[in-house]
Amino acid sequence: MHVKPNKDVHLCSRKSIPLDNLNNATPEGIFNSSTMNSVRTKMLNGECVAGCEKCYHEEKVNKGQSLRTFMNNWFDQLLNHNNVLPWKEGFLDRAINLDTNWEDVFAHTTPSIKWVALHASNVCNLACRGCYSLLSTKWRKDEEQLGINPYPLQNAKLHEFGFNFDDIDFVTMYGGEPFYMKQNNELTNTIESDPNIKNKILQYFTNGMILPSAQTFAIWRRIRQLQLIISIDSYDTENDYFRHGSKWSVLEKNLQLYIKESLNYNYELRISTLINIYNVNNLDVLHNWLVGQGIPEKNIDYNLCIYPQELDIRNLPQDYKDKVMSNYTNISLPDDLTNMILEHIQLEPNIDFIAAGAFSNKLDEIRNQTNPIPELKLYMDNS
Repeated sequence: MHVKPNKDVHLCSRKSIPLDNLNNATPEGIFNSSTMNSVRTKMLNGECVAGCEKCYHEEKVNKGQSLRTFMNNWFDQLLNHNNVLPWKEGFLDRAINLDTNWEDVFAHTTPSIKWVALHASNVCNLACRGCYSLLSTKWRKDEEQLGINPYPLQNAKLHEFGFNFDDIDFVTMYGGEPFYMKQNNELTNTIESDPNIKNKILQYFTNGMILPSAQTFAIWRRIRQLQLIISIDSYDTENDYFRHGSKWSVLEKNLQLYIKESLNYNYELRISTLINIYNVNNLDVLHNWLVGQGIPEKNIDYNLCIYPQELDIRNLPQDYKDKVMSNYTNISLPDDLTNMILEHIQLEPNIDFIAAGAFSNKLDEIRNQTNPIPELKLYMDNS
């Protein structure tokens, strides 16, 4: 069950159509609703579910693999075999076993909530270009200047979401920024007194700029598994540009601490990178730097940006696409990643690049930023 800061409940982090809202119903009520059961039936029958288009698109461009198929396999291993596999949100080297008969599993098991993914608040310290005010309070003033009606502050206490965390095996904390929010400390207090703490799996998506409390570090050493996923989208100043408010020197220092902690306490440390119009032509710089810092290549995840459409690489001008494709004949990146990018970038645009350029230039003006990709900026200025 995936919950946004305003308590809308979704199938997962990508699901854009709310199933219901926790202000109107209990978690169990939504989880066992006719709407949710209809989704299960459609999935079992191989029918498409509205809102899951990004995974279906991934499966077309990536040999049948997507976050959807990966998670089917991941939770099969956890629920049916008690194995915790490495997490893999990106495209590379996903292990997929589609032999599980889920219809048989559901026939003999009453579904219950075992995984909760929470955007517990939209309080955040950054205003990343791929985000918006529902997930970052730092976006509110920018959206007002862009003529967009922003979402208000969403900052409910953790217990107000209605979950019994003693019965939940796996908790994911999204942002805002989880280590900037009060809800993570509330979760830490809850987990600390849980008699089943050794069976808990905790997962965090963080921008890497803020370290958790000493209490949180201590809890991580007692649980079954920690999966710490740091979002880094470019190298150095280009990352600071895209992830507005970030400071590379701080991120680099914190990353080194996390690497050390992960080696000492067997954390699963991963990097998540959003493939977008700003970084597609120099992903190798970030990739090779991360490997040089000690991040295994298999722990670097790449996700195609589909929304917002202004950041989707298929919407780049054809001349720029040609230059990117030419660059990828010599670029130092894993073959699967290269092939996926080349297949996606050759697709027909779904919006005109004029919209992407206008949005970027307006945001630069509001934030007093300068696009650090001169060649891309030239296309934006001339579009």
